[in-house]
Amino acid sequence: MTTTAAPRPRRPPIPAWLGHVAATVTVVLAGGLPSHPGADLTWSPQVLALNLVAAAVLLGRRRWPAVVLSVVVALVLVSVPLGLFNGGTVAAAGIAVYTLSLRGLPHRRGLVVTLLVAVAMLGAALAAGSLAPQHVLVVLLGGAVGDAIHVQRENVAAITERAERAERTREALARQRVAEDRLAIARDLHDVVAHQIAVINLHAGAAGTALRSRPDDAAESLAVIRDSSRTVLREIGDLLATLRDPDAVDAGPPGMAQLDDVVRDMAAHGLAVTLRVSGEPYELPAAVDVTALRVVQEALTNAHKHGTEHRAHVLLEYRPRALCITVANPVPDARERVGHPDRVAVGTGNGLLGMRERVDSVRGELTAGPDSVGTWTLLARLPTAQRATDPTTPGGKP
Repeated sequence: MTTTAAPRPRRPPIPAWLGHVAATVTVVLAGGLPSHPGADLTWSPQVLALNLVAAAVLLGRRRWPAVVLSVVVALVLVSVPLGLFNGGTVAAAGIAVYTLSLRGLPHRRGLVVTLLVAVAMLGAALAAGSLAPQHVLVVLLGGAVGDAIHVQRENVAAITERAERAERTREALARQRVAEDRLAIARDLHDVVAHQIAVINLHAGAAGTALRSRPDDAAESLAVIRDSSRTVLREIGDLLATLRDPDAVDAGPPGMAQLDDVVRDMAAHGLAVTLRVSGEPYELPAAVDVTALRVVQEALTNAHKHGTEHRAHVLLEYRPRALCITVANPVPDARERVGHPDRVAVGTGNGLLGMRERVDSVRGELTAGPDSVGTWTLLARLPTAQRATDPTTPGGKP
């Protein structure tokens, strides 16, 4: 289970009407300021009317920033021949540049537009006989502030997007790990339970058949059922204890070192196993070691459940770069099943599916199926990357 930190509450945005009021007040008040140092205040009805028009045009700056900037610059240029040039219209141009840089233009284009408007304001001021630098500074400041906020918002958006993508990736990885853990638990549970349940099922049927005519055989089958049920309960308890306490120290993963125990267990339950080893055994990688034991164990369990004659043959071939496993056991063919539908137990296929998944997890190969003479053969090739000396090549190089 993954936990995510609660998002910080966002501050409520500034109301749009408050920005319009501030822009209007700025434009109107700036119209009364002197056009250059030492000049008198130029507050007049004509200037006030022109500035109110500029303030009204600014109301549409959020929706049409480029159009509003063009209209405001045109008002500034028109004000020069009319003798109405003032700081209010220049302030309106600075606000329009700020909005355009903030909302729509990339960094370089915003810089170019700001410089062009600043040059236009400088030309208008010179034409009006004003040498005050504040007309250019207002425009440059508006463009710089708008561009800085625009860049900062882009950076915040990029950081937020990366954080959200990283969170989605973590959640996907967590779901993948959970799915892999579930699959591993299902495999382990099947490996632990399948054989013992198969033994219990077989001996329960035998005990039911021999209960009246052969009570000694029935008692022996019931004893096997009792031992197998104790074993499966103990193994399930160990598995659950490991799941509850992942840090608990256990005896380590199973491997081919327990193969003799598996063979003896099968013999105790009535399956005669012939084991033959070809080649010099060597230490297997941990994953291959576990997979090899589980493949042999599951194959013998299937032989016990579905086979005939209660015997199976196991061949282990230790090759330079692979361990090859062959498990063969007789099975009834189609002709023998006619009139004897109970000769072979019906399986779900989970055992063979689990073996394929385990073999695939170590990049191995597995084939299984019957032949024409009534033998079920399972072949598994597990790569080991063991660079043992290969006598078939000169110099012992594989």
